[in-house]
Amino acid sequence: MRKPLSSLVLFLSLLASGAAHSDASVAGTPKVSFHAEGSPGALDIEGTTADLRVADDGKTLTFTVPIDSVTTGITLRDHHMRSEYAETSLFPNATLTLDRASISWPSEVGQSVSGVADAVFTAHGIPLPAEVSYVAKRTKTGTRLTGEFDFDVSRHGIEIPSYLGVTVNPKMHAKATIDLLGVP
Repeated sequence: MRKPLSSLVLFLSLLASGAAHSDASVAGTPKVSFHAEGSPGALDIEGTTADLRVADDGKTLTFTVPIDSVTTGITLRDHHMRSEYAETSLFPNATLTLDRASISWPSEVGQSVSGVADAVFTAHGIPLPAEVSYVAKRTKTGTRLTGEFDFDVSRHGIEIPSYLGVTVNPKMHAKATIDLLGVP
């Protein structure tokens, strides 16, 4: 039997790969969160980090989260998540990649645009299609981009934690908010 629920790592493995691109300028502090539940309904886990990097090659945006930066509020659970489930020594990052053209960018300050974009989410070294719901709001300095999507960690080859009769649901949810300078 595995040790305590390290499901956050499962979330965190959201974004793992990372091609070489130039970094996009980011303002403020990004917020990334991963949400998982356990059955029989006795568990609610949220992992968070402010460590979100964005690469922009003019055609593609790549969002990278170092999984070791994600915390759930329980140190032992974080350790198990990183070492036993997400295996961050082998798969240090989770990545989400999408075409810039798949996003409708607002043209005027204060204007918001929402939509759905096809992306590729790589976790635990396995890239899979993802459908990202987003809101892009034009600011004085760029664009505030908020996106979220559901994913199934078992499809990424991550073992599902189970401890004392509580099992983490492999279907999880990720959400991120970031202020991009000068974008679009």
